[in-house]
Amino acid sequence: MTDRHDLFPVAVIEDRYMGAYAKGKWLALACWDEHAEDILIGPHGDDTAARAFWDNPPKWIAPGATPDEAIANLLAKQ
Repeated sequence: MTDRHDLFPVAVIEDRYMGAYAKGKWLALACWDEHAEDILIGPHGDDTAARAFWDNPPKWIAPGATPDEAIANLLAKQ
């Protein structure tokens, strides 16, 4: 299991597509400062990019119906 501190800084943002592809309105992002550009070309890219991103999402991101659920899902992925 990853040390929770290895995930910081964590950001929670609202999904551009309101969960249509992510299956959750909120996204928790581990080490968001390292993945800021990945967000723009993946889950917040165009429809095709977002759909492809969520087919096999990386460990550094997790969706949830609420911000708390997104964080819990992120921790569960680790």
